[in-house]
Amino acid sequence: MRGLNKVTLIGNIGKDPDIQLLDNAIKVAKVTLATTETYRDINGQVQSCTDWHNLVLWRGLAELAEKYLRKGSMVYVEGK
Repeated sequence: MRGLNKVTLIGNIGKDPDIQLLDNAIKVAKVTLATTETYRDINGQVQSCTDWHNLVLWRGLAELAEKYLRKGSMVYVEGK
């Protein structure tokens, strides 16, 4: 097998998307996504761990992000 480069994330947007317009009228959206894992430790106490992910969305996805995503929005993301 050559390898696998796939990610699936479910989380909340950390802040409104940062939209940029490149020279050729190509939109790019930069978004931060928080994913939180909740578990019980060895003592039975509930613990949570939040990881932050930086996403870059191009063209059509950037336009959708600009239109629909806001801070706190829950999203499901698949990509590489």
